Amino acid sequence: MFTHSTDPDTRAPSRGARKQPSRPRPTRIASAEPAGAGSDASPSRASLDATEPLPPTVRTAALPAADWRRLRDLPWGTPLEDWPARGVVALNVRRGESRHPVLFVEREARRYAIKETSPEAAEHEIAMFEDVRRRSLRSLEPVGHLTVRGAPIAAGEVGGRSLYTSGDVGYCVTRLAARVLPQSILYGYPFTDANKRLLWSAVAELLLDLHEAGVYWGDPSLANVLMDLGGHRLTALMADAETARLFPPPLPDGLRRQDLDLFLENVAWQAEDIRLARDLPDEQPLVTEGDADYLVARYAGLRAERAGANRTGFASAAALIGGMRRLNALGYGVLHLGSRAARASRAGVAAAVALPAPGAGWRSATLRPGWYAQRLGTLLGERVPRAYARRVYQHLLVHKWLMSERAGHDIGLDTAARDWSERIHQPAMRFLDAYLPEGDAGLRYDTYLAILDHTWQLSQRAGHPIPLEEGAMDYALAHTRGTVPIA
Repeated sequence: MFTHSTDPDTRAPSRGARKQPSRPRPTRIASAEPAGAGSDASPSRASLDATEPLPPTVRTAALPAADWRRLRDLPWGTPLEDWPARGVVALNVRRGESRHPVLFVEREARRYAIKETSPEAAEHEIAMFEDVRRRSLRSLEPVGHLTVRGAPIAAGEVGGRSLYTSGDVGYCVTRLAARVLPQSILYGYPFTDANKRLLWSAVAELLLDLHEAGVYWGDPSLANVLMDLGGHRLTALMADAETARLFPPPLPDGLRRQDLDLFLENVAWQAEDIRLARDLPDEQPLVTEGDADYLVARYAGLRAERAGANRTGFASAAALIGGMRRLNALGYGVLHLGSRAARASRAGVAAAVALPAPGAGWRSATLRPGWYAQRLGTLLGERVPRAYARRVYQHLLVHKWLMSERAGHDIGLDTAARDWSERIHQPAMRFLDAYLPEGDAGLRYDTYLAILDHTWQLSQRAGHPIPLEEGAMDYALAHTRGTVPIA
């Protein structure tokens, strides 16, 4: 387990001024009235659209016009937790680690997360989400921020004069993709052993992606993670960026350890909250020391695999197969695989895996069992049984890698799949029709994979590709001679 670091150069930075992102920001709509007593600053003097004036309670709104039209009639100025009582249909309400309430709402078929905080924190968090998304990392989509008028708060007296601070309230508005669950994992996730392994793998992958891109989270916890279950994958998203800070990538080891330690500490005490929320007995913990060890091992293992692939690439198909098997053992699969030629042409691209570029390196993911079968169905146009789909897909990736190496560029998976279907998959199926006419799907695919492996071994010994038909016949003859077992 990682230990907390107190090295001066790797301690979590204090919150302070930051450079604003260079990307154009949403147009700021400001109230035409001057800021009231106690306001920290006067609003910007942007022109006010007379057809869509701001509600009296709203001081400034910095959101795209289309989003503001959907959100304008919400009860701004009322505490967020009271919105459901004001008629707002909420998908879910949660509190993050900072205890700021967050409300999930749907407006015109679009889903938003609205967080109540200070005006400064809301603006900062949106800027951080924009930076995170610019680095091709997974998070909620930033929409904008707004400030609601609040009564000045008495802060004492100096020289007989009363001092006040602003009572304004800020709102950070983000958007959820269609497949992202609008709820905290903390209270909705089924914590079986198999599901926990998927969860820890996805969280470790998110943390590693952030760290490789130079992002220190500062507040990682299950309460601040949302899950995308689309496409038979389990993808973790950063749902709270208030404490995030940016550094030149990759993040130093000391800050990595702090983020991991914080996550594990948060999980340790959140486990009791989960148990109480589900009314489970004391002797039934949902999160154990073994879970912490599993997450740290996934992070370290995936980091090592990425470092090795980025440093040397795959010198041979055998090395590629070994790398995919090690990823599978860690709980990951390969989504995208480039070639050495494509990789060399993009030399100098930092963190090719954490910040993937088309045709460069490889990209992993936490895949649910049905992903491989679904992907092969799209690529090959037929159903491959789930129990065999991962191995078939990996053979296809090796085929793509070999074709790309010969072509000197990344040919793309669709092109490789068409070639695979024509020269390998369909000939193998025709052979099995004759070789195992009464075989069920399980026996046919066991034998199918055995033939692919056998043909690969023949090619390795011969030093050149052996046609599938020749490999299949040799497999059958070898079985007849008793020199290889039937699958």
